[in-house]
Amino acid sequence: MNRMMALVMAGGRGTRLAIDCEKPLLEVAGRPMIDHVLEALESATGVDGIIVVTSPHTPMTEDHVRGRHPIFRASGGGYVEDLREVLSHLEESYHEPLLVINSDLPLVRPSTIDWIISSYHSCPEPAMCVAVPDDLCRRHGLDFSGSLDGLVPCGVNILMSKNRVQEQRILEASMLELAVNINSCRDLKVLEKILGEIDGREEAHKRGREVLE
Repeated sequence: MNRMMALVMAGGRGTRLAIDCEKPLLEVAGRPMIDHVLEALESATGVDGIIVVTSPHTPMTEDHVRGRHPIFRASGGGYVEDLREVLSHLEESYHEPLLVINSDLPLVRPSTIDWIISSYHSCPEPAMCVAVPDDLCRRHGLDFSGSLDGLVPCGVNILMSKNRVQEQRILEASMLELAVNINSCRDLKVLEKILGEIDGREEAHKRGREVLE
């Protein structure tokens, strides 16, 4: 598999969450949310290097990841503006595809990241947007701002390191781990429910092993 650099977008305010910490540092299963994303990228075989894109809104996130991965501080004008800034910065020195992922996808797995990268290498377009079915979001009570042809972008994209409009393919992924994009208190409640169910299954498996032993 051809490997690629990953950009972790971690400069958002997270105002809809009404939390007293920076959004990427929101605690999920006892650890900052961004750590779950970073660990998935670090374990994915298709990822070759990670840059964390922060902003003036997330100085504590910078402190948290400093020394672990390179940091690019954007102006904090918004997701699109920050992405354009880092693409312009990389355009002269890096000429390969980039995986762009939000720091608010704490359930994403390394195998899913590798599947996305592999799917990109099989398509002719220079860019790819990963999207989940809107009915998946509805069934689980997740917020989303809008959909196109029944699909909702999930916060994972692959594109060339060029600050310009690129022809893209839509990759449909009916995966709850990609639908749980933490942008609101409602999303957070869904995440807590899922984590509770996972903990319950793990405890049941543990008790089963103890009985067998």
